[in-house]
Amino acid sequence: MSEVSSDYVIVGAGIFGASLAWTLARAGHSVTLLERHAVASGASGGPGHRGVRANNRDLRELPLAVRALQIWPTLTRELGADSGFEPLGGLSLGELERVGGTHGRVTLEARAAVQNAFGARTEILDAAGVREKLPNVSDKVIYALYSPNDGIADHTVATRAFASAAVTHGATLIEGADVRQVRAAGARPASVRLADGREFAARRAVVLAANTQVPKLLADAFGLRLPIWSFNPQVAQLRVSRELKLDYLINHSNRTLSIKRADADHITVTGGAVGRWDDATEIGNTDLSTLSASLTALTATFPITATDTVVTRLDASRADSSSVDQIPIIDQVAGQEGVYYATGWSGHGFAIAPAVSEAVAAWLASGKRPAVLDPFGAARFRL
Repeated sequence: MSEVSSDYVIVGAGIFGASLAWTLARAGHSVTLLERHAVASGASGGPGHRGVRANNRDLRELPLAVRALQIWPTLTRELGADSGFEPLGGLSLGELERVGGTHGRVTLEARAAVQNAFGARTEILDAAGVREKLPNVSDKVIYALYSPNDGIADHTVATRAFASAAVTHGATLIEGADVRQVRAAGARPASVRLADGREFAARRAVVLAANTQVPKLLADAFGLRLPIWSFNPQVAQLRVSRELKLDYLINHSNRTLSIKRADADHITVTGGAVGRWDDATEIGNTDLSTLSASLTALTATFPITATDTVVTRLDASRADSSSVDQIPIIDQVAGQEGVYYATGWSGHGFAIAPAVSEAVAAWLASGKRPAVLDPFGAARFRL
């Protein structure tokens, strides 16, 4: 079938693909955004909220996280729709007097100093300071790193808002577009072919943003095999007592636990729990053993949840991807001027997506990789 051309073809309408489409479209470029299923149908959607934080983040991601936290509060105005972002402030809790063989206070001061140096406002709270913000927290929690600019966002709302705004600025969104092949030859314009035979050519670049589908597309087209794998995070929504005071994004330094308030009666619990993936159906199934571990961490941190807490929803249906060093891979295919990709988000992609999109758009415009993206190239794996 004949090709349909635009300046940029983006494969995948998750948070990165949709936000990149918006960034490019509002800069005046023609953009085709292709999505295999529907917008936000993968890891960028689903129940609950996602953390938007700089606190306790991998230091290689910290500049992107700080920039993203400057962008997130502007998005509702810029997109013309609710971005789903709420600037609650974030707390990273800790229980140990000594961390890694050194005194906990020294470790905290080092982390706080670096985060503040990068522009991520961070305070160290002692046990009394933690209890002032979280009166129901366990006595075992003796400190916290507090970042007042951190928050949460509804990932489905945000992703759909980006996609809708991209269309408003002239981008073409095609859902149900199952991309099966990337076609490129050196400096020639790249294109992608769909399962139904349609082909979409890019005058400037193809960007593969379909997360878990990217490795296969790269391997089939270019023999490039990345050190990443897929997993399916498990999200538990719980009905809890209204006596639980929880008005912040909560992470834990010593336990696998992340908590967000959903509404007056419910919280969302994540933080490392995964389900079981079914290759045949490409759907994840819940795992009660990892749920049990999450609930144990929750009740140890907030003992009030040991009673009158009910699991109202458990979801592990959506796949994400992880790189071997737990940060994303954002790069250009070597020898192919018109093919870029991003994958291996390792559960970190949602919060930093607006900043990554900004940086990738600058790369596409100038042909020069922004320094903020240097840590994320595939060359770090000697590929």
